[in-house]
Amino acid sequence: MKRTEVEERLTWDTSLIYASDDDFYKEIEEVKDLSEKLKDYKGRITSDKETFKNFLKDYEDLSRKLEKAYVYASLKSDEDTTVTKYQEMDQVAGITFAGVGEALSFMTPELLATDYDVIKEYLADDELKIYEHYFDDIFRSKDHVLSENEEKIIASFSKLEQNPTNTYMIFNNADVKFPTVEKDGEEIRITNANFTTLEEDKDRDFRREVYEKYYEVYKQFSNTLASTLSGEFTANNIESKLRGYSSAREMSLFKNNLSEEIYDNLLEVIHDNIDIHRDYTSLRKEFLGVDDLGFHDIYVPLVKDYEREIEFDEARELVLEALKPLGEEYIRVAREGFDKRWYDVLPNDGKRSGAYSSGSYDTQPYILLNHTNTIGDVFTIAHELGHSMHSYYTRSNQPYQYGGYSIFLAEIASTTNELLLLDYMLEHSESKEETAYLLNYFVNQFKSTVFRQSMFAEFEHKVNKLVEAGEPIPAARLSEIYGDLNRDFFGDDIEVDEYISTEWARIPHFYMFYYVFQYSTGFMSAVALSQKILHGTDEDREAYLNYLKAGSSEYPIDVLKKAGVDMTNKDAMQKAMDVARDALKDLREAIL
Repeated sequence: MKRTEVEERLTWDTSLIYASDDDFYKEIEEVKDLSEKLKDYKGRITSDKETFKNFLKDYEDLSRKLEKAYVYASLKSDEDTTVTKYQEMDQVAGITFAGVGEALSFMTPELLATDYDVIKEYLADDELKIYEHYFDDIFRSKDHVLSENEEKIIASFSKLEQNPTNTYMIFNNADVKFPTVEKDGEEIRITNANFTTLEEDKDRDFRREVYEKYYEVYKQFSNTLASTLSGEFTANNIESKLRGYSSAREMSLFKNNLSEEIYDNLLEVIHDNIDIHRDYTSLRKEFLGVDDLGFHDIYVPLVKDYEREIEFDEARELVLEALKPLGEEYIRVAREGFDKRWYDVLPNDGKRSGAYSSGSYDTQPYILLNHTNTIGDVFTIAHELGHSMHSYYTRSNQPYQYGGYSIFLAEIASTTNELLLLDYMLEHSESKEETAYLLNYFVNQFKSTVFRQSMFAEFEHKVNKLVEAGEPIPAARLSEIYGDLNRDFFGDDIEVDEYISTEWARIPHFYMFYYVFQYSTGFMSAVALSQKILHGTDEDREAYLNYLKAGSSEYPIDVLKKAGVDMTNKDAMQKAMDVARDALKDLREAIL
């Protein structure tokens, strides 16, 4: 489908950001002018309270304009990655972002060179009190901020650091072309958007053909993609050494004030309970009645003859009904999001694959979907709406300084929505087949979000340890590591072949350094919070909404603790595992 063939109501409304592309470029010029103005503060940011106050005001003005421009360019680029002018616009935004970072590289070193007591005295001013946590967080990183000249050098190289990610994204969303397969006399082009749906087909030979043709493409380009991945890991390791961190992982987790112990605890709990993942694989083999279970079999729903197509309008109403336990205000705003075109719904030629929530402090939320009428797509709507409602509540209740939230917290709101939807659909199930399907969906989501993302996290950490040690990571080595992890996680009841061993080459999240583990911790937290919302007190539900409103006004671990979950304790993770084990037992009874 071409972009021009999609109904307007099913596309996001970027005109609410800028009426035209020309307005984007005008904003970019304003950002550049503000950047020059801010450079005049060099050497005198904290010379007196009024200068300090004016600097913070001008810096906020620049940041808000830059973020808005960056979001606009990103959205337009993702609508159709083959449109040259929007690729150029996206590059302009990235170059401008890097240029601002380079121009203002003096800022943090100069602030940290100031006696913190002087800044605290300024912050006693009523207009500046909101900055107290903001500057506590800045001074927390004092030992890892370099001199002005060194920061300027690092900032100038940030343009190069973006290359591995940008190259991969262009390859994966625009340049890569998959072959076709024949189904019922029709030639179907395999894409990233339809791969999972095709792998749910009842015809096993068809699934195998799709699987092998799909992964053969990544296998063909594995050497190139190993090089881009190496560039991503190497850049982060170089920066971590320059900044005096003990490891690149420490640098990544430090941003959210997270201990590396959380990461290690996660992998330990996963391996303590890896029998759940292996038993689910065994159940799939038993259900399908095959002796040679393969990875082309892992997306088939474990419910025979149950299919349900859910078009977007029906999916919208399902999601809104399911989220009613979150309160009238939540539902009112969520419904407005559908009416005000937060969403870009359908796949079109050149559109970025997958789904995400975007936006800035000065825009409405924006949600990219690739809706193909599956039940999984309904859960994707709930998931991304969770992100966007988190953003809405945060921006509506926090000043700009705290108008975002950490990645560690982000996946909790989205997954909580998914679990509320699951509970609603199970409660309103109209057949044993539908109930079994939904139970399978939950167990499969747990497998995909907790176990699979933890496997990704372990792969990422193993590869990073090699890079830290100065060892090369050619495609063959990456495939060996990835294949071994699949054998460990899935057990002996499935064949780990050359194709799945190359899957690392298609995972975009490996270009978001030490990101994926937070899907796992987020899902585990969401299990606890969804139970509190459904079966707890009004105070529990209010605590959850306060979590949505908190933004970055406190450190993420503290925000989550106030919501009722302590992820520094392995017990919280284990409780989620116990829920999964019980659900797997129910699923086995439902389908065998």
